[in-house]
Amino acid sequence: MPINTDAVLITDLDRQNVRDLIQWLKTNRPDLWKRAQELEPPEEPITIANRWQKTQHWLKQQVIINPESLHGSYHVTHDLEKSAKTTATIMTTSNLIDALGNAPLFFFAFKSLPSGIPLLMAITLSGLTLSASNAMSNAVAHGRPGRWAWMGSALVGLVLMNLLQTLATGIGVEVINNKSELAQMAAGRALDKVMQTKQDNLDSLRSSKPGIIQECQQAQQALEVMPRRTPLEEKAFQSRYVRVYGTLVSQSQPLDAVPFEKLPLCVRANYLEASYTQKLEQQQGELQQFNGDRQVLGNDLAYLKQVAPAQYQKTFVEKQPFFLFGGEPEVEVRSGMELVTLGSESFMGKLQAGEWQKLGLNGFLLLLSAFTSLASIGMGVTFALSKDTQKSYDDRHKEKVSRFFQRARMTLSQLHDEQQRQLDNAEQWGEADDELGQYN
Repeated sequence: MPINTDAVLITDLDRQNVRDLIQWLKTNRPDLWKRAQELEPPEEPITIANRWQKTQHWLKQQVIINPESLHGSYHVTHDLEKSAKTTATIMTTSNLIDALGNAPLFFFAFKSLPSGIPLLMAITLSGLTLSASNAMSNAVAHGRPGRWAWMGSALVGLVLMNLLQTLATGIGVEVINNKSELAQMAAGRALDKVMQTKQDNLDSLRSSKPGIIQECQQAQQALEVMPRRTPLEEKAFQSRYVRVYGTLVSQSQPLDAVPFEKLPLCVRANYLEASYTQKLEQQQGELQQFNGDRQVLGNDLAYLKQVAPAQYQKTFVEKQPFFLFGGEPEVEVRSGMELVTLGSESFMGKLQAGEWQKLGLNGFLLLLSAFTSLASIGMGVTFALSKDTQKSYDDRHKEKVSRFFQRARMTLSQLHDEQQRQLDNAEQWGEADDELGQYN
């Protein structure tokens, strides 16, 4: 579309600005200069290489925060570009640390699923959390008039996600680093269940004391208070005595000579009480022996395998080490969710108790994640509120830029017209020279 430049006075300064702009494009953006020289840019052919290149570009945008996306385009100074690069680097680093730290947690949470699925789920969920963190970090840096509420919502979400991911990083590293400790915890819980079952059986046995024993005690107390002053009272006493203890002859006979239900009351009671006491002492002895052997061995995992092999096989899986390294099989908790639960309890317990010396690498990565998250959030907020960033979105600068490029287009159009006139004049002079040459 032709531009009417007759109403606009094009000065030498305008021409110089256009020449400087062209020189800047040639020097700093040769790709744009090359496209500007093409009347119609060629369409890129649809090939596998092009599709893969676009996919790589999309993946890169999901993983790495583009510094240019953190500010506007109307007023971009060198300091703003430098600050944007630094802020984007810290944001990307913080989000990558969190994503990589969360990957083990996701992997072990799905460890019970068929081979390959845990790794796929870990990569997918870590990638989604990384993309979400990058998007919220980007949104925080875009705070400006009219979008403060949007920025505040993104800031709240980013703070909560960073807190959650920081804790998840510590738990994930705990699961990787302390598998043996977590296996001992799982074995200890399994042994506690076995011990609790034994204790419940013992309590049940204590509460199921045969009722005939109490009947015998009541009969004995009744005999003690019966009067024996008259022959009739003595006869009554002897009759009750036989029902309770039996005759002297029957007392000397073996118990199996008479059916059990026909034995005297206290004879039956004494027999059942002896059997009951034997079972009670046996179960008490087994419980004491169980606790004593467990304390002496000091290894719940080995003791569980010894006393409850079925429960051991149900709870744990033994993995052979890589053949080049050799060594004993590595014991892991079979259930992925149980392993993550144990890791969470172990890590949070140490954290709440302030046992930093026991955290080791977990504590280091926890602090690394926390510090980079704080730096990322703080730098994102201060970057968004900086004067240069706010100017980059200012509509007044947009109008200035628009007027500059509109005037540049007018200047270019006029320069093009002047060059075209010069070429036309040169052709006319050339034709005139040819006519004069014919006459000569």
